[in-house]
Amino acid sequence: MDSQLQYTVLIVDDDPVTRLLMRQSLKAPNIVIVEAENGEQALTLFAVHLPDITLLDVSMPGMDGFTCCRRLRLLPKGKESAIVMVTVHDKLDDIHRAFEAGATDFITKPFKWPLFAHRIHYILKANNTLREFSQSQSRLAKAQSIAHLVYWEWDFKQPRIDCSSDMYALLGISENEPFLTFKKVLKHLHPDDKALFKQALRKAFYQKQPYDIEYRIHSANDKVIYLHERTEITKDYDGWKIIGTLQDITSLKQSEQEVAYYTYYDTLTDLPNRRLFIEQLETTLERAKHKHHSLTLIFIDLDHFKSINDTHGHQVGDELLRQAADRIKDCLRDADLIAISKGQDDQIARFAGDEFTVMLTDIDNVEVLAKIAQRIVAKFEKPFEIKQHNLLSTVSIGIAIFPEDGDSVESLMQHANVAMNHAKELGRNNYQFFSTEMNDYLFERLQTEQDLRNALSKNEFLLFYQPQVDVKTQKIIGFEALLRWLHPVRGLLGPLSFIDIAEKSGLILPIGQWVLQQACMQTRQWQQRFATDWRISINLSAIQFNQKLLIEQIRKSLDESGLAAHLLELEITETAMLKDVMETIPLLNALKALGINLAIDDFGTGYSSLSYLKNFPVDTLKIDKSFVDEIVESPKDAAISRTIVQLAENLGLRTIAEGVENSKQAKMLAEMGCKELQGYYFCRPLPAGEVERLLQKGNILPPREAN
Repeated sequence: MDSQLQYTVLIVDDDPVTRLLMRQSLKAPNIVIVEAENGEQALTLFAVHLPDITLLDVSMPGMDGFTCCRRLRLLPKGKESAIVMVTVHDKLDDIHRAFEAGATDFITKPFKWPLFAHRIHYILKANNTLREFSQSQSRLAKAQSIAHLVYWEWDFKQPRIDCSSDMYALLGISENEPFLTFKKVLKHLHPDDKALFKQALRKAFYQKQPYDIEYRIHSANDKVIYLHERTEITKDYDGWKIIGTLQDITSLKQSEQEVAYYTYYDTLTDLPNRRLFIEQLETTLERAKHKHHSLTLIFIDLDHFKSINDTHGHQVGDELLRQAADRIKDCLRDADLIAISKGQDDQIARFAGDEFTVMLTDIDNVEVLAKIAQRIVAKFEKPFEIKQHNLLSTVSIGIAIFPEDGDSVESLMQHANVAMNHAKELGRNNYQFFSTEMNDYLFERLQTEQDLRNALSKNEFLLFYQPQVDVKTQKIIGFEALLRWLHPVRGLLGPLSFIDIAEKSGLILPIGQWVLQQACMQTRQWQQRFATDWRISINLSAIQFNQKLLIEQIRKSLDESGLAAHLLELEITETAMLKDVMETIPLLNALKALGINLAIDDFGTGYSSLSYLKNFPVDTLKIDKSFVDEIVESPKDAAISRTIVQLAENLGLRTIAEGVENSKQAKMLAEMGCKELQGYYFCRPLPAGEVERLLQKGNILPPREAN
């Protein structure tokens, strides 16, 4: 970013942690950060500070981001400032709503922090350029209103045009010419504009219709000049005459073209941006439907780009992206199938961050498409030479074809993205077609859903329990119930293999009810047998949390098992809680009225929950494993974990860290003040029988290093 320019950035987000991370990411000597925690405060601060860019969260209490964006645009400087909407899901509807509200761009959560500052950097740069062009246009408009315009007159009876010497200079015609005629003017017109000029002149001569047109001419040094010509038809005692004015609008046209460029092109790679690509894809798809042509969408993601960017810095990362764009263009040129040239039908775009997209039309041969993909993969197997570094960044490619893989922009993009992710799962540095491997993947999901429908009646589900340990005493203070599926063919499956399918099919409701009943019953049996009041923690999915029978199911499970309400803790994710805050708070209060405890699971990975903690009647914050994994090596993860512990302590809440795997992690968490831990360092999740054998040895659980 130009160190000579000073920028003001307004961050609007109701989550202090998100604002903190944004502030740290954007920290620079020439940047002033202003923060607002809601829409109303944003409007006030915007009017005071007149920021150059506003980072605006979509989901906030009270006024949402779309409403706030529209109101910001009505304020002084509101139309000049860049507004970037921050959304949770990358959906076309949200994208359309953001742009309709007046957003300049959008970013999806969770952020790729190394790319975040880089992206804001270029939005600020582009917006500053747009503002300069706008100011230039304004000055030009004022100059036009007071400038002397070239004037000419033509008597229909005469061959010559009466004009001043300025007319000769403007058209690039030598003043040595005895007189000026339309035939001489036509020689200097741009070939593509001659038909327009002739048609206007004929209507003026034969139908007495004035014209107001723009056209191009070639000046003496072969420079293209844009002219605006306006005419009037009059009649006096000598007969019909045409009177016209000419004005050089070349600067204005260049400004318009440059503004359009910054709106629709990525300034780093000189490729179309996401907005232009989607517009082109929509248009091309409609044309393909009408003419029954094929259309291929290719998603290309750079492998390990984040690591390169983090290690070598943004300048190296930027150059890698530029060279990557050139390599993709070279591959398509070499294919002798399409020609890439700006001003025509651009088919390559920098879609987002380190993602590129390619659109190909009228290629029905899958082998040809595979050859293009292979060429791109091979091109990226060669190292990039940047600033004396040899850097390797291969690509993962996903391919979706119309009409086989989808008949809408949304479905094609989704399927190409799924295919690309499948390529990553297969080890990266390869390409995958959605129409083959992905169909098998979808078939497997359908088969899993069918098997899930029978799993409950066949008693194929079972619960594993992972102990939760007091840091000081090393005593077991509770357990977390973890669902497993003993599939008759595939064996023992963890929840990642089937929970997503269970949620999307609605089967999570009966499965969740079974988990609740079974866990409460088992815990009560252990309490009676070993005379210890352990608590039991149970994960609640977003669908369970929002279903009407939840209170009744919990009450029934407690009554039938005899478990004391205060020994049941429900773990709910931030995302589930924040789906509908107006309904969430009454539901949480109703759950608390039963006497049970509430925990926010995976705390710190959700969106904007900190501002709601004062209203949410929760008891526990669970520090997510993703922070614990790198807590020793990563100062940022350590800082986030420490912040969560301190926040919980200040609010009178418990904290428990999950995923603790070694003594260094446990020691650091203990020093931070986290009093409860859970993870392989103490004990893996165990089936009920093994838990009983463990408890028979006593309630003390000495730590062990995880394998």
